[in-house]
Amino acid sequence: MSIQTQRLWAMEPGRLAGLFRDMKARGLPDAAAVAAMAAAGNGREEPLYQRVGPLAVIEMHGALAKEGSYWWGIASMRQIGAALLQAAGDPGVKGILLDVDSPGGTVAGTEELAGIARAVAAAKPLYVYAGDLMCSAAYWIGSQARAICSQASAMIGSIGIIMTHTDWSGWDAQAGIDVTYLTAGHYKAMGNQDEPLTDEARAYLQEQLDATYALFLEAVAAGRRVSAQQALAMADGKIVLGRQALELGLVDRLESRADFINRIVQEVHMDLAKLKAEHPGVVGELRAEIETGLQAEHKTALTAAVEGERARVIGVVGVLVGEEQGGRIAAVVGSGVTAEQAKALGAALGSGTGPAQAEKPGELSPEAKDALGLLKQATTDPLNQQGDPRAAAPDFDALVMAEQAKGLSKGKAMAAVAKAHPAVHAAWIAKQNNKEGK
Repeated sequence: MSIQTQRLWAMEPGRLAGLFRDMKARGLPDAAAVAAMAAAGNGREEPLYQRVGPLAVIEMHGALAKEGSYWWGIASMRQIGAALLQAAGDPGVKGILLDVDSPGGTVAGTEELAGIARAVAAAKPLYVYAGDLMCSAAYWIGSQARAICSQASAMIGSIGIIMTHTDWSGWDAQAGIDVTYLTAGHYKAMGNQDEPLTDEARAYLQEQLDATYALFLEAVAAGRRVSAQQALAMADGKIVLGRQALELGLVDRLESRADFINRIVQEVHMDLAKLKAEHPGVVGELRAEIETGLQAEHKTALTAAVEGERARVIGVVGVLVGEEQGGRIAAVVGSGVTAEQAKALGAALGSGTGPAQAEKPGELSPEAKDALGLLKQATTDPLNQQGDPRAAAPDFDALVMAEQAKGLSKGKAMAAVAKAHPAVHAAWIAKQNNKEGK
């Protein structure tokens, strides 16, 4: 394997040097080893995370790289991201714990995984536990969680970017190798390994380091909910123990892993009483939101019911006054006529209209009077222009009158209305009882 010494690393320097030494010592895997690893990987059907009750526990252990390497023991950032997304989509998972023991890794893949962690944290509670080590890229990713807990002895920090440059020009000269780079573009081969690092090349590479470091600072500031200045104070490249990390704001609490998991499980199982006691404002907001939604649904249903009742009443009016007059009245109602305006329809409902005639010329027939009353009922604003649901209930007497118009006796009409509208009937009985009590 060719080690790309100019790759950007967000990793604790001592562990990075050890990783390079280990990679050199172990060398490339042979074909048999590669085939065995592929077979082992294809045969595995392990879940991407462990479950502790409603909590999904995802490991982020060892050095990190975008694709990872089973042979060199480097964890895959993309596999960790897939586990986070899978846990976020699991309805049985109420919270996620990222169990971290990592010195960091390559910059490539870190921003992507940190973005996944940030998105997951917005969907479900995401927590981080740092057992022994949480440095550099591992902190970049973990800083996006709701809360970070560590042991007092854990090593936290090393927030920064590192790049190595190896000058092979002396070795090339001793070996009699003369390497020539043919390029198009001034910076294309700048900082290569086969020539000493010039001041211009150093400045060019430092520019890349500084730009990546700025991304790191932005992520820490956003994840830890601090200012850019506060993030910069945390990000001087130092590694600190858990207690000092707590003082600096790098972690939120010091606790054992078992105690922290128990605490999280309790939080995601928080009952309503505890939620009311600890977060009364949130409960009030939720209640207001729910009530607003219910009121909107009730008003929609109520409007539909009133429109249905209105159409029924207009149909009854049409039977009483005749098809022609009924059509006229329906047109007037459809135009939004009010109860007061309906009075003007009295002349249209005079003698000669409907099955029965008025007793005196110029007066309304009994059926016409009933029709006019029903029309007023149908055209009165059921919400009283105030959105008050109590004003929308149909009148029991009006409903009885409509049933009588169909030819039922008053007793049978009342029985029919009581069966079809039990709530209206109950309200009418309560109203009668109140009158008698007075």
